[in-house]
Amino acid sequence: VDSGQVQYIFRNFPLFSIHPQAEKAAEAAECAGEQGAFWEMHGALFENQEQWAGDDGAVEQFKDLAGELEVDQAQFDDCLDSGKYADKVTSDYQEGVALGINSTPNFRINGAPLSGAQPFAAFEEQIEYYLAGGQPPTLEVAADSFRSLGEPDAPVVITEFSDYQ
Repeated sequence: VDSGQVQYIFRNFPLFSIHPQAEKAAEAAECAGEQGAFWEMHGALFENQEQWAGDDGAVEQFKDLAGELEVDQAQFDDCLDSGKYADKVTSDYQEGVALGINSTPNFRINGAPLSGAQPFAAFEEQIEYYLAGGQPPTLEVAADSFRSLGEPDAPVVITEFSDYQ
């Protein structure tokens, strides 16, 4: 990413049936993102998932995490309570379903699937293949502001579909 050779894009893919708090967790990350703290909340959600997963009071925990990130608390709370990003989370999910995704984490590297928690070597092999001129399948996944890292014109694009549990 730092070299300009790879762009990384995150998409929400909450597994509604087995992770009931994952949808609101995704919304929490989006709400933090509008204040420039998407990646910080993303990390905090994963780091603290044992505390909030399966807890009916998870939304309050998300608000506490936002407070620790020092975002504007009132703005964050209003965003999360209103469901402002619920449609965006659903749209990401539907995009993944259309691609045949049914588990997380799930990746597309220049459109080619790579599913499951893979070692870095699996990513490195694919990245090197595309940097050497390998032909990717055709797949357009648009990046958006705070959920993507790297240059928009990078020759390799990694898109991750994941939930926070």
